[in-house]
Amino acid sequence: MLLRLVSWPYFREHLVRMLLTTAGVVLGVAVFVAVHTANQSILSVFNTTVDRIAGSTELQVSAGETGFAEDVLETVQASPAVRVAVPIIEAVVDSGFSGQGSLLVLGTDMTGDRSLREYDVSSSEDAVIEDPLVFLAQPDSIILTKEFADRNHLAVNSRLTLATAFGDRQFTIRGLMNPSPLASAFGGNLAVMDIYAAQSMFGRGRTFDRIDVAARPGFSLETTRSELQRRLGPGFQIEPPSGRGQQFESMIAAYSMMIDICSVFALLIGMFIIYNSFEIAVTERRSEIGILRALGATRRQIAQVFVTEGAVIGVLGSIVGLLFGLTIARAIAAGIGSWISDFYGVAQPTEAIVASPAVLGSAMAIGVVTSVFAALIPARQAARIDPVLALQKGKYQLLAVGESHARAAIAAVAGIVSIGCALAGGSRVLFYLGYVLALSVGVLLAPIFSLALSRMLRPLLRWIRPVEGALAADSLIQAPRRTSASVVAVMLSLALVITFAGMARASYGSIVEWVDTQLNPDLFIMPSQDVMIRSVRFPDALEPELAAIDGVAHVQGLRNARVIFKDTPVMVIAINVSSLAQTSKRRPVAGDPDGMYRQTAAGEGLIISDNLAERHRLRLGDVLELPAPGGVIRLPVVGILVDYSDQQGTIFMDRSLFKTYWRDDSVNAFRVYLHPGTPLPEVKRRILARFAGRRQVFVLTNSELRSYILRVTDQWFALSSVQIAVAVLVAILGIVNTLTVSIADRRRELGTLKAVGGLRNQIRRTVWMEALAIAAIGLALGYLAGAANLYYMLQIVHRDIAGLRLEYKYPVTVTLALIPTMLGAAFVAAIWPAEWAVRSSVVEALEYE
Repeated sequence: MLLRLVSWPYFREHLVRMLLTTAGVVLGVAVFVAVHTANQSILSVFNTTVDRIAGSTELQVSAGETGFAEDVLETVQASPAVRVAVPIIEAVVDSGFSGQGSLLVLGTDMTGDRSLREYDVSSSEDAVIEDPLVFLAQPDSIILTKEFADRNHLAVNSRLTLATAFGDRQFTIRGLMNPSPLASAFGGNLAVMDIYAAQSMFGRGRTFDRIDVAARPGFSLETTRSELQRRLGPGFQIEPPSGRGQQFESMIAAYSMMIDICSVFALLIGMFIIYNSFEIAVTERRSEIGILRALGATRRQIAQVFVTEGAVIGVLGSIVGLLFGLTIARAIAAGIGSWISDFYGVAQPTEAIVASPAVLGSAMAIGVVTSVFAALIPARQAARIDPVLALQKGKYQLLAVGESHARAAIAAVAGIVSIGCALAGGSRVLFYLGYVLALSVGVLLAPIFSLALSRMLRPLLRWIRPVEGALAADSLIQAPRRTSASVVAVMLSLALVITFAGMARASYGSIVEWVDTQLNPDLFIMPSQDVMIRSVRFPDALEPELAAIDGVAHVQGLRNARVIFKDTPVMVIAINVSSLAQTSKRRPVAGDPDGMYRQTAAGEGLIISDNLAERHRLRLGDVLELPAPGGVIRLPVVGILVDYSDQQGTIFMDRSLFKTYWRDDSVNAFRVYLHPGTPLPEVKRRILARFAGRRQVFVLTNSELRSYILRVTDQWFALSSVQIAVAVLVAILGIVNTLTVSIADRRRELGTLKAVGGLRNQIRRTVWMEALAIAAIGLALGYLAGAANLYYMLQIVHRDIAGLRLEYKYPVTVTLALIPTMLGAAFVAAIWPAEWAVRSSVVEALEYE
């Protein structure tokens, strides 16, 4: 009855306030839904592509990204548990059509593949797709999906130009796949060609990427897997197609964790906005509460009214937040997809958003629980209002001395425990407990610091405008709890901004140093225009040709690929270590600078990246066991370097060792050093001229590759720009709410001011100065919270995300830029409340109780 008679009329009368109240829920839920939905959509697209390409494949034999020799196929086919085994090569190439993205080329053995995949192919009478042997005999044959062909006006027997290891080559379309699960893989951008033609076209030599297997009837999947593992050894991964999705998920685990942290902060920020919004309701309806209490309503009934209102607002805000989050998830997914494509070389077109019921249900529950929790304190305050005092005008909300001391005592204990947890080091549970306690200290001390800073600002505000400044400062001093809610919301948002900016600054410094020392060749020779694509490779024979070009001093062939190490995909970089020691010797984190290169070049040890050592607790001298197709490499760690080649970690070995254990002499790129004084453009022209018409080569200068790496880094830290926008929105919402409460709380004071001759501009300036003071306090506390949060986030990156040691660098430039941004947002937020204060009725403000 109270909800119908009291709450509903209030909501109808104050629709704008209602929207402000729900804005906090919408913000938190929308961020949570958007980032998690985008992340799941990327994973879903990848898994869908894998499943559709797999067809009826039950197991896949692979060796990471390195591939393996052809004779492995005979070993697999000889197993009595295997019904069919089909070799596969996958390559991602530019489609050649503007706006159509990449084309996934699937190289397969057409003579046996039809038992695993359904090719519903339409062809003309003179096409040869129905005869796999004829298709195999014509290496220029290719099959496209009908969807891709229709989009680009292609037909059977049309010619399609693709970039290969030998430059642009034309292929004849022998058939078009009708709509089917296989044809819809990779967004329909799928092509099929003979595997041996794919080996030649993409420079794979005599290797396969993987083997797709179907078990013989009577053999279970686990039996078949165990039998193949026994035959092939530990250097091969034998798992269902879904296992590739798990590896892909582990590669983007760092991004997922950053998303979770952003979501938690968004929900915390939203909670304080909701809390402040309910302060509006309690303040606005103080007289109403007094009347209800005088008429016999119990404290419990009053509290239940506000808690139920919180639940209703939580439901409404969560629904809107779900819709808004799903709307912006597509844009976020596109950004994540672009970053993954650039960093990992895995192109995944995300056309549809996958809305997980678990994510939506969790977001709904979190939104409602957060809203109810935020309403509890205002509800408790409303229930405790004395009916007599509630019917009086001009009563202010003071922070009691006892409450202040209690907050300080609890914060002190939490701070001491937090410091203890940080010093304890090893335990992950203690570290995160310390992080939570550190955040709690900031929240607990916010009202006390807000009060202290308000008193410190009073002389300055009085000096600027004696009357208006004093009134603005007194409003903040008399209601620190009301002020602190907005301050905490702004503080947390700014803390996240400063954290991302600090991480970006620390990473930039480290990455630039790494690029300057490790990526110091004059030229990089690539087989593909996309730096991260590793599906096209060079033969080893190109190295002496490059070395013979006039002006070239050194050439280093580099082979890099991800392999599985302790169930995690890590990067292996194989290079001539003796040559590397001469051209880019780096100071190690651990190890003898000369001895580690000498031992690695002799095949007596391995050099690993610092982040791999941290993630797997590896130390100098530990024996590293790395399964490979040619056996298990067991060598000691002879050096540890800071390296940013891969977030999961990097293992450096000599190319001779790689050739022995992987039986692969192909090269992903050549690093070229020039003689001093040699004109770089001229050598670049000579290289392109040498291979023109016979081999596709892309020559990047050092500055071009450097720009590419920094651009990828920019994408990773683009979240800081997004967070600044969120911080501005939080500031506007929080300050509008605070000023609304302030004006409602001071109607009698403002009415008296106008009655004794106060000018409208004086009222406006009072409200404006109060808003600017709130922003200034939020900035000050945000800087402090950001400094602490940056420390914890750098530790999280080091411990759990990437194992990277990033130097603590406070982002002074960003903090200075935030001053005009937040003060401007505060002024904009104050415009509407100021006009409301100016236009309010003097008679109503001065009415007797």
